[in-house]
Amino acid sequence: MNNLPLIPGATGLVCEDVMPLRCTQLTHAPTEAQRIQCQEANEDILRTIALLDEHFSEPGEEHDITAQGMQRIDFKLNLVLDLVGQVLAHHLTLPESVSVSFNTEAIQWEGLSAPDAGATVKVELYASRKYPRAIVLYGKVQAVQPLPGAFKVGVVFEGLSEIVSDGLGKLIFRHHRRHVAHARRMHHVP
Repeated sequence: MNNLPLIPGATGLVCEDVMPLRCTQLTHAPTEAQRIQCQEANEDILRTIALLDEHFSEPGEEHDITAQGMQRIDFKLNLVLDLVGQVLAHHLTLPESVSVSFNTEAIQWEGLSAPDAGATVKVELYASRKYPRAIVLYGKVQAVQPLPGAFKVGVVFEGLSEIVSDGLGKLIFRHHRRHVAHARRMHHVP
């Protein structure tokens, strides 16, 4: 994972993926009440995503019948959640999926349109396929770079609570861990 090139000073682990994202340019900054409601909703969404991302830990002994039974239940529950997520995503009007990279400070994506540089925006990021609800993040557009037929947009978050920032950090870490595990499996395939 690398730094966000359009965002000066952005540091830390970065999540890179293709996710549904909607950006709305605001005519005025959100009120304090709107920010608080948004933070509370984000906390709930990030907590739910964390619970859905949990996997039953490997048992100490392969012959532990209870652990094997729990793994089967966990697998079946994950299957049901995946199916429900697919049905919800099909019936919801999700925004277009775009190439996204973000950390706890900023987000960057490539899209067909771009807000004005310096504008205050509301970014809705659908970070979980199992739970298609948007994490809503307010920020200021720091950079807009024209690309052939598209734009690369960089936004620095504003007003994130410590809880939401921590939840985003954990989401990014879990994503990174899955990416590393997947890469290891790909290298060990005969």
